[in-house]
Amino acid sequence: MKIMYVTSECAPFIKTGGLADVAGSLPQALAKEGHQVTVILPLYQGVSQFWRDQMTFLKHFNVSLSWRQAYCGLFQLEREGVTYWFVDNEYYFKRYDIYGHFDDAERFAFFSRAIIETPEHMCFAPDVLHCNDWQTALAPIYLLEERYRLSTLANTRSVFTIHNIEY
Repeated sequence: MKIMYVTSECAPFIKTGGLADVAGSLPQALAKEGHQVTVILPLYQGVSQFWRDQMTFLKHFNVSLSWRQAYCGLFQLEREGVTYWFVDNEYYFKRYDIYGHFDDAERFAFFSRAIIETPEHMCFAPDVLHCNDWQTALAPIYLLEERYRLSTLANTRSVFTIHNIEY
């Protein structure tokens, strides 16, 4: 099965809490079971140079966000049987803290749009889009909206996990 695991943070790259721990371990466990797993997350300023040096730039494209187009760069890192895609947009993600900004809703709306646009640009047709927490909550909605326009998503199903209902 092809699984696209969607998260706003993932250990060991960037972490604020338990979501990063789960996002760092579950995809690896699924890969060990024989699944093709790709994790997609933002390329925050806080991702260390150690990890950046191991990344490969793949491509860039524009993401539709409301009335405009926003730059989206894509970097890749392979680690322990899992492919990691890092979504780059310095306007949204080059910040000291990863949460708590006045425009978090817009930032993660962009991220959710990038999640949906990326498989088409990478010719990757996931069977499952596994989204995690509020930061990715729009992705299943966008999937329903775009699945017939984007051929790679025509048969994709979504799962949404809430790690802490308080947030």
